[in-house]
Amino acid sequence: MLRVPIHQVRPGMVLALPVAHPRSRGQVLLKQAFEVNKSALRRLKQLGVRDIWIQYPNLEFINTYINPHIFDCQVRVHGQIASAFDTAATGNHAKLDYTEYKNTIRAMLDKLIDDPKAAIFVQEMASIDDSLLRHSSSVCIISLLMGLKMGGYLVKQRKRLTAEKATDVVNLGVGAMLHDIGILSLDPEVIDRWNETGDEDDPEYRKHVTKGYELVRGKVEPTAAVTVLHHHQRYDGSGFPQRRQYDGKLGGLAGDKIHIFPRIVSAANIFDRLRYPLDGSGSVPTVRALRMLRHEPYCNWLDPMTFKAILAVVPPYPPGSLVKLSSDELAVVTDFSSMNPCRPSVRTIKDLTSCDGEGEDYDLKLRTDLEIVESEGEDVREDNFYPEHPHELDINADEERAWGEESGPGLAA
Repeated sequence: MLRVPIHQVRPGMVLALPVAHPRSRGQVLLKQAFEVNKSALRRLKQLGVRDIWIQYPNLEFINTYINPHIFDCQVRVHGQIASAFDTAATGNHAKLDYTEYKNTIRAMLDKLIDDPKAAIFVQEMASIDDSLLRHSSSVCIISLLMGLKMGGYLVKQRKRLTAEKATDVVNLGVGAMLHDIGILSLDPEVIDRWNETGDEDDPEYRKHVTKGYELVRGKVEPTAAVTVLHHHQRYDGSGFPQRRQYDGKLGGLAGDKIHIFPRIVSAANIFDRLRYPLDGSGSVPTVRALRMLRHEPYCNWLDPMTFKAILAVVPPYPPGSLVKLSSDELAVVTDFSSMNPCRPSVRTIKDLTSCDGEGEDYDLKLRTDLEIVESEGEDVREDNFYPEHPHELDINADEERAWGEESGPGLAA
């Protein structure tokens, strides 16, 4: 199976995964094994579907990255967020089912832990008509995946807790799924202004974090509530909500003074906003959004470990993705390494409509004469980034050190 951008889909291709309806929650637009025809392809384009997964010979091993049970959990998380937002929008906050939200997150974590190979972000929930819902679902799922990769760092940051409790990320997931719920309490003109400008300096927009906190405080665990309150804090102290500092100036929390959960959600939040700009211009290639995170101002806003965690769970070129190489060959990504994420393993494809499935296998870490130049339908040759030393981008080496370090002075649990 491989994921094909919609502009490269041709009639006769057979779906390897169902296509969710982008404008109807929980509805399947096209079922698995459906053979795409001209009419269906035209409809997919009209609805704004970005890509589909198709069957392709000799690529069955990519299925190991796609667990349908995890996808079902993603749909359930998506539905829970939609329900929470619908309830919050009506002002009937008493009916928010926080226990069910927690159960939903725990069920998804169980599936991710059972199948770590599939615990990367390769399937995105489609929700064209509700960017806030799509965004919140993505941030929630990415945050959970990041949290699972950061076990040693969580122990280091939550020293007052046992290792078992420190690495429990259920409340991270609850906080992430509800992180923007306060937006629904803002005046409509404030929301419209935010959707038009994306201006985070707008004082009225900034109120959404305190409004969200007031909504969930006392109803969810403190760490989940703090995540809602502080998901716009930045590692360099330039975020919000602000408070009076010792020198009398207003400023946000900085560094380790920010709880690790909102640090994780902040990174996922910024990444997703870069990938899907509010100006309606469409999606930005994943590799480009990740490359932007490496540069100012974003690199100053993120805990460096959260950036490495994103790279570990949101590959620039996920397995199954269709790319073009500098040799002008089409290829499908077959594996990736967080040590050098822009140099994955690939298999060349002679013809998307071919049935032979033959191709050359390249490990781009070894074939440095080649690089990916096109992904998600866009030229990305300026977006690739490479480590200056072997472990610069690799979270695994940091995790090994974190698990081995002795505990020091405690931080907020």
